[in-house]
Formats: sequence, C-alpha cells, structure tokens
Amino acid sequence: MSSPMPGVVAWAVIGYVSVLLAVRFWLVGGAVVDRLVNHMGLWSIAALLMYRCASSPTLDDPANQLALGCVLMTTTYLYVIGRLVSADAEPDTVRRHQRTATLLALAATASVVLTAASARYSGRSVDLRLIRDALGIGCAFAIPFTYNTVVFTRRCLGTLRDAETPPAARIVGIGLIGSNAVLWGALALSLSQPATGWLEGPQLSLVQAAFALWVAIDSTLLAIPLVGELVQRAGMDRATRTCRRLLPLWRDLTAAVPEIVMPVDVRHGSDPATRLLRMTVEIRDAMLHLGAYLPAETGATQRNTVREPKSDRGLADYAHRLMRAAQARKTGLPPTRAGAAPPLPVVAHDFDAELAHLIALARIWPRAKAAVE
Repeated sequence: MSSPMPGVVAWAVIGYVSVLLAVRFWLVGGAVVDRLVNHMGLWSIAALLMYRCASSPTLDDPANQLALGCVLMTTTYLYVIGRLVSADAEPDTVRRHQRTATLLALAATASVVLTAASARYSGRSVDLRLIRDALGIGCAFAIPFTYNTVVFTRRCLGTLRDAETPPAARIVGIGLIGSNAVLWGALALSLSQPATGWLEGPQLSLVQAAFALWVAIDSTLLAIPLVGELVQRAGMDRATRTCRRLLPLWRDLTAAVPEIVMPVDVRHGSDPATRLLRMTVEIRDAMLHLGAYLPAETGATQRNTVREPKSDRGLADYAHRLMRAAQARKTGLPPTRAGAAPPLPVVAHDFDAELAHLIALARIWPRAKAAVE
C-alpha cells in the first residue's frame, strides 16, 4: 500500500473516529441531525479505508478515485444539515435534500472514474496538468465539494450570529468552520499544484491528508455533546440529582394524593429536566390539596417538631404538619377545615425560587417523617 500519510497516523485516525462513531450510535441517533452525523461518520471512515487500500498515491489507482467519491458522499450530509431549518425536520424534506446531494455526488464520482478510464485507455497516466484531465477530475470533484461545505459553513455562521447560542455551541461552530477552511486550502493548493510547480508529487495528496485531519477534528467537536449525554446516563447531571433529592417528599405526598400525578409523556418523559418539572408541579399540587388536612399550629405541634436551627424552624414545623396531613388523607380521615386552605409557607414567583424551597423542604422531610411516625 502507498499513501502520502504514514500508516501509523492513518490507522490511528481511523481507530479514533471509529470509537467515537460507535459511542455516537450507542448514545444518540433519535434526532434527524444525529442520524445525519452518524451516517456522515460512516462515509468518512469508508473514505479513509479506501485511501489505505490504494496501491499507488496517484489518481491512476481506482481506490483513490472511489475515495474521492466517498469524500463527496461525506459532504452530502454537510449539505443536508446546512439546509435543514430545524433540528427535527420533516422526513420528506430530509430525503429530498439527501437525494439531490447524493445524485450530484454520484455524477461527480462517475465523471472522475470515466476521466481516469479514458486516460488509461489512451495509454497515459492521469495528470491534472493536462487540460482535459483537469477539467474532468478537478471540476467534477471541486464544485460539489465546495458547494456542500459552503452551505454547511453558512449554517454555522448563522448559529454564531444568534445571540442565544450557548458558548459550547459557539466553540463547536468555530471549530467546524476552521476545519472546512483547512479543506478548502488543501483543495486549492492541490489543484494549483500543476500550474505553479510547487510541492512536487502526486496531485490531490494534500486533500487526503487534509481530509483525515478534518475527520479527526470534526469527530472530536461533534463528540462534545456526548459528554453531557454520558453524564446524564450516569445520573450525575443537576436535574437528575435534584430529582433524587425530591423523591422521598414526592413519593409520600403523591401517595396521599395520587390523582394529581400527571401521565408520563412517552416522547419526553425520560428527559431529566422534564421529569424535574413534573415532580415540582406535582409536589406543589399535593401541598395545595393537603392544605385542608393540615392540623392547626399548637404548642404541642411546636414541641413535637424536629429540632432545627432557628432559621429553619418555621419550615420544619410546616413539614411536620404536612406529614400529618398526608397521613390523615391517606387513611381516609375527613378534612380538618371546611374553608379555604391556609396559604403555603413560601409563595415563589419563579421556578428557581420554588425549587429552592422544595429542596429545603425535602432536606427536612425525612426527620419530620421520623418524628411523626
């Protein structure tokens, strides 16, 4: 095998990208963009493998010609992603864009192969210094390649101009634009190599090296969201940890008022943020329902309340009474008051303030429950 890239470097890139792609298929793949990125990774590995299968670094080798076709197929997914209006586009729209880009890539690949076959039939080597070969191969590859990558780059620039784009997404966008610029520079140098005489050697070799670098960079950047997914799968994200802290409080209150538990949304029920929002709403609703069962504040109630610092004593007393109310409703006792339920101890004006109050209540809850039982 002959290649302008050292074998150790090439196989290291292939192995690295394969591992990241396997993790992507395992963790993500439900969204349209994720599926497109995963299939783009498969075509990029196919291109790198075709380069390794070539016995010559020139375009006379059919493996290098097919490798250029795999590179074009890789860029078709960039084109489709760049044309998508939203991350969850309609399947028909995605298929239409994919079909258009694929036909263009196949036509360009056929042009490269036919031009090389014509040169071989004439008994000459494929040489981009000849006008006929340069037009047949250079234009057939460069035009769809440049168009696809430019469409994707425009999408990245639009993301960077959006003021609401998070910093991590900005870093990924800048990195993707930079890697595309590396490809454009390598392609321009390779196509101008015969005219300038600079960098003697097989033409389009720079494209192979730049493509391997592009694949490594883009695979790394697109793997950044996987870190968050791994953290979420491990249950170490903030929303999941907060749900675990609220779980004992939620379980006791919803056991007393089961009718307020909302049905789980199949599409978003497993999302930690959605689960936390549901738990918060259900705990608050249960507290409102149990207001009619709250025992009145008496001296005995104050004495039986679990010991807490002075700043938490009011919340501890409320937790003690709320636990008694939950037990009363669960056992079927009638409400203790016929009028309006007493107001909640804290009236929150935003979700963060309400969540902080419920976390404080959940912290006291096990001791209040033990004191009542």
